Amino acid sequence: MAQIGFLDGGTGQEIYKRAGKPDARLWSVEVLLKQPEIVTQVHADFIEAGCRTLTINTYTATPTRLAGAGIAEQFKQVYARAKQAMNEAIALSDSDVERAGCLPPLHGSYLCDPPRSFDSMLREFQQICELQADLDLLLIETMSNSTEARAACAAATETGLPYALGFRVEPNGKLRSGESLEHAIEVCLPYSPNGIWLNCSAPEDISVALPHLTNFNLPFGAYANGFISIEALAAGNSVALLGERSDITPQVYAELAQSWVDKGARLIGGCCEVTAEHMRVTAERLIASNNQLVKVSEVLK
Repeated sequence: MAQIGFLDGGTGQEIYKRAGKPDARLWSVEVLLKQPEIVTQVHADFIEAGCRTLTINTYTATPTRLAGAGIAEQFKQVYARAKQAMNEAIALSDSDVERAGCLPPLHGSYLCDPPRSFDSMLREFQQICELQADLDLLLIETMSNSTEARAACAAATETGLPYALGFRVEPNGKLRSGESLEHAIEVCLPYSPNGIWLNCSAPEDISVALPHLTNFNLPFGAYANGFISIEALAAGNSVALLGERSDITPQVYAELAQSWVDKGARLIGGCCEVTAEHMRVTAERLIASNNQLVKVSEVLK
């Protein structure tokens, strides 16, 4: 019986949708500040679906992005509220789940190369890590270039928490920066990540790129998105312009996840547009195939 670290689904996007898709620069964080009960309910639904690891709702809450929205002074408050919402969901359940912190792209998703030095990005990631040091593990998400990924890894390593490194892959199998996936992982290995993911990528692109993760002797896995295209957001427009694929049903996602497990993946979750129902059906599919769903940190050991 294989142990599968079972992450939640697209928490931020689900929060945003349930709030009526407000046209806000920080989407799910805006909902957190105004309607925290929605955040708690989304976390609770993922617990009910069988997820063993919850991710804090702070993907857009980097100092850079908060400053751009004119609320830099709320940095600590946002993280405190996000942890409170997650803790309230856990308290409503008798399930044994853990809490994952998030190290996202500092300026926004899908950027080729942020106009920042390694050291300046490291300092910002250190600020984010400081507010998540009381969580169980860290997830570095949606990295699209190796410089930002290395800075996130360096900050995560300093915390002493287990962490997994996540990259987005493009249809050509490379990062948006043009770097190969293998190169990006290799330059991060000196920081000793505990696992590697492909995330916020099209399921088809993940299926093609996933075998490239088998050569690094680390637990690996995937959590795909269900967007039609991410190009509007990559160009700096609102997440409100992104469309959802109708073909990625819960049953289809479950079969995709099973195919990744068949390729050796031991970390499975869902990204944007992957709902609690997707994860519930996926959990049932993986369990039926004689897998045990556990906390992500148990696989990262």
